[in-house]
Amino acid sequence: MSRIYFLPLCCLTALMLCFGACKKTENFAPVANNGPLTISLSDSTLRLDESGRDKTALTVNWSTGSNHGYGASITYVLEMDKKGNNFSSSLKNNIGKGVYSLNYTNLAMNTLLSTYWSAPAGAAFTLQARIYTIIGDGTMKGDTSVPVTITVTPYKPVSTTLYIFGDATATGWNANAADSLTPDAAIPGLFHYTGVLSPGQFKFITTRGSFLPSYNEGADSAHLFYRTADSDPDDKFTISKGNLYTIDVNLLSLTIVVSEAQAPLYSKLWIVGDATPNGWNIDNPNQLKVDPFNAYVFHYNEVLKAGEFKFPTSTGNWGGDFYRPLTNHPPITDTTAALTFGNANPPDNKWVITNAGPYKISLNILSNSIHIVPFTPYTALWMVGDATPNGWNINSPTVMTPVAGDPYTFTYSGPLTAGEFKIPVKTGDWGCDFFRPDMNHPALTDGNAPFVPHGGGTADANDYKWSITAAGNYTITFNQLYETISIVKQ
Repeated sequence: MSRIYFLPLCCLTALMLCFGACKKTENFAPVANNGPLTISLSDSTLRLDESGRDKTALTVNWSTGSNHGYGASITYVLEMDKKGNNFSSSLKNNIGKGVYSLNYTNLAMNTLLSTYWSAPAGAAFTLQARIYTIIGDGTMKGDTSVPVTITVTPYKPVSTTLYIFGDATATGWNANAADSLTPDAAIPGLFHYTGVLSPGQFKFITTRGSFLPSYNEGADSAHLFYRTADSDPDDKFTISKGNLYTIDVNLLSLTIVVSEAQAPLYSKLWIVGDATPNGWNIDNPNQLKVDPFNAYVFHYNEVLKAGEFKFPTSTGNWGGDFYRPLTNHPPITDTTAALTFGNANPPDNKWVITNAGPYKISLNILSNSIHIVPFTPYTALWMVGDATPNGWNINSPTVMTPVAGDPYTFTYSGPLTAGEFKIPVKTGDWGCDFFRPDMNHPALTDGNAPFVPHGGGTADANDYKWSITAAGNYTITFNQLYETISIVKQ
């Protein structure tokens, strides 16, 4: 026997939204209409298309039929089933009164096929449809149309979620922490991402924590390959320059567009004021350092005096543009900053240091934010790695020697073997913060040694370390305030 399927409320709501407009009149009781009840379809063969998910795929029309002179209203019920079932397990849709047309979107039709008839994606599936009537309260016999047939090929929907991961991203190759992309509100299968990427590689997964399926680099860097097995090619997309990027991924067309976001307004910034070593010397202010992982962030680490400062965007010109606080002398816990233009004659707002001492300052010119953090130097530091005498023993790593009279500098003089090392701030804990290089295995002449908190971005996610290629005796000098390192073979 035929039966009516009852959908869960969430599915029913979604499907009703997918149906197009119905043609409805207010003539619920056509008194003199004795015409036959017929049904017609807009197509007899249909291939559903996810790119047109919300567009009409099929229109079903039917005639008014007859109430056989009873003067009662007519209710219409649309019935569908797999061809050959003779409507024994049909899906019934009570359309109501005064409605003679119904539209199905690609999404609605595809959902019906996959949910109720388990129709396989990509294979033609034949349905029959008919309309029957209920006259008045149902005590009077209604009519049933001659069935019509349609062959439909459904699609397999692409994922509604997408994540990016890889050593070019802040989370590294940790699939559990992969960063999510944002689905486009209007275009099916399209996702967007904006974020800072470092030199390295990346790919996409559809489920956090699961390496398959994934979307990898296809025939070229503009195309995707859908990877479903470990034996499939595992080519990845490559970033050669660290910057802020926007990425648009279309899972239906298997295309990708990777674009550098707008370049930072400035590639150099300075700090000027009596709190700084060079004071109010606008011709030779102290220069900030660009963050190696984010070109929009500038750092200044220094022992500051009690006094004021602001950030000029050029040297030699007091009438130029400056980054300033929104008010004069805000507390150093205030994180707001603003670019002010000299030709606008802005208030001469400045930050103020009331307690002299070491500070680490970060200025983000994308978010217009600042962090002014008093720095407390570590009193003990170590080296850990197979290049060091104590190897990878985090419980007893190789000790570095503090320099007398300088609380920021540590040294090591002694043998190193071919291998790697990094600098932990505590022992017994691999999850602690480290000082690391800003890329994996840099040249020993690279003097950068940024502080990297655990979980603090690309360097931590990808476990960047220094590499010793030639065994021998070395002298290492490390400064934790300026975050610099010198590695010299004796």
